[in-house]
Amino acid sequence: MPNIAQLLKDEISRLARKEVRAASAPLQEQIRELKKTNRQQREAIDALQRRVGQLQALASSPTDKILKAPAIAEDRQIRLSGTSIKKHRKRLGLSQGELGQLLNVSTNTIVRWEQNKSKPREAYRAGIAQLRTMGVREVKKLLASVQ
Repeated sequence: MPNIAQLLKDEISRLARKEVRAASAPLQEQIRELKKTNRQQREAIDALQRRVGQLQALASSPTDKILKAPAIAEDRQIRLSGTSIKKHRKRLGLSQGELGQLLNVSTNTIVRWEQNKSKPREAYRAGIAQLRTMGVREVKKLLASVQ
């Protein structure tokens, strides 16, 4: 013969669990949404902190140039000609204005370099040398961060 007290206790426990689940389901959904929002905000904060770091690095640059080439030895001369500057600019898919933005010079300066009417100063030669080692994606990403 079944134990009536035990059956009642089991049924009451089952119904209580069901009611607790029903009552806590909206709260659990709200917790999930809050965690998702929190994660998105942390990612946004991280992205903003990276951007602030980039801007601080640009602001603290002693020569105010965008590109630097720290790996180039001081005694090594960089051979540049107007045609090589133009060739690398075209390879990277940059306009003269965009290259000027990256190097922090005017478009007219780039035109004069490419026509061999003037030569880049030493500070800009390092940036041009760095551009020669970069790919199209890197340059586009760098250009987007400058604008």
